[in-house]
Amino acid sequence: MLAHVLVKNSTPSDSFELRETPVPAPGPGQVLIKVDAFGLNYADIMARQGLYRECPPLPCVIGYDVEGRIDQVADDVSGFKKGDRVFGLTRFGGYAQYAVTQAQAVSHLPEEAPTGTGCALATQCVTAYHSAILSQTLLPGEKVLIHAAAGGLGTALVQIALWRGCTVIGVAGGSEKAEYLKNLGVHHVVDHHRISWTDYVHQHLNGRVDVIFDNIGGSSIKKGKSVLSHGGRIVTLGAAALSGKKGKLNLIRLGLGFGFFSPIAYLSKSQSLIGVNMLKIADYRPDMLAESFKGVTMLHSKGILNPHIGAIFNGTELDKAHAFLEGRTSIGKVVVKWDDHH
Repeated sequence: MLAHVLVKNSTPSDSFELRETPVPAPGPGQVLIKVDAFGLNYADIMARQGLYRECPPLPCVIGYDVEGRIDQVADDVSGFKKGDRVFGLTRFGGYAQYAVTQAQAVSHLPEEAPTGTGCALATQCVTAYHSAILSQTLLPGEKVLIHAAAGGLGTALVQIALWRGCTVIGVAGGSEKAEYLKNLGVHHVVDHHRISWTDYVHQHLNGRVDVIFDNIGGSSIKKGKSVLSHGGRIVTLGAAALSGKKGKLNLIRLGLGFGFFSPIAYLSKSQSLIGVNMLKIADYRPDMLAESFKGVTMLHSKGILNPHIGAIFNGTELDKAHAFLEGRTSIGKVVVKWDDHH
């Protein structure tokens, strides 16, 4: 099979080589998927830059989400057969024509779903479901602020929050993203190129929100705490603030930016700070992961989760796809599609 191998930490055009590699074999509890398309995630950019701690030693094949057809099923796995169209979460190895993963991290994809839908369901929607439903619970009428709301994860969080009957505040940069959020049904659209989100909350929402989904990290968390209501939750989903910044000093700066946490400050107002790392959930709580896959499949079938595919690149354009995602102008999910001849 062909795979895009990460050979060095460099620019999009310099980091990957398209190589012939052996097709992996499924072990116990696993399935082998013949990949039609794979998705890009922000962690991939950080892995390419050498900033992602979980990344395997180079050379390696990264990639977290795929869609395609079941090719092989381990003897101890039921519910899937060769030819089934599926989407799955991979523990790396997604940038290839075949990928192997745990059966708990795979679900059926309707035949009519457009290319890229499964990739978004597997990472962004599963992460959103875990964050919004399993790690805590969104209640009707709560004010929910979502950072990077026009991205793949943001879109999924918006759709779940609207389904739960929340008042949604979507933060994104630029008029195109703002327009996209209005069309999704977001109640309060905050273009952070025009106004800071904390100012917006003070001017339009009495200075308080109930839940914040934050994938920026650093000082953004400290600001979030300042506008969090009693009983409020901050769900932190990563550290985009670190992207492109190498070295220990930047890591220390990011850490200091988060602020100093006293449990008493959270306890006295019954607030929570919740960290979400889906790799760890996959490793240590496959039952929770399976629950999210079930929930996402159900919400997609009802039309509640409806991923937006921002761009589809062909199998030889991984460098362009990386550059596009890194440019932060993308809306929705960015995917790479193998041609039909593999």
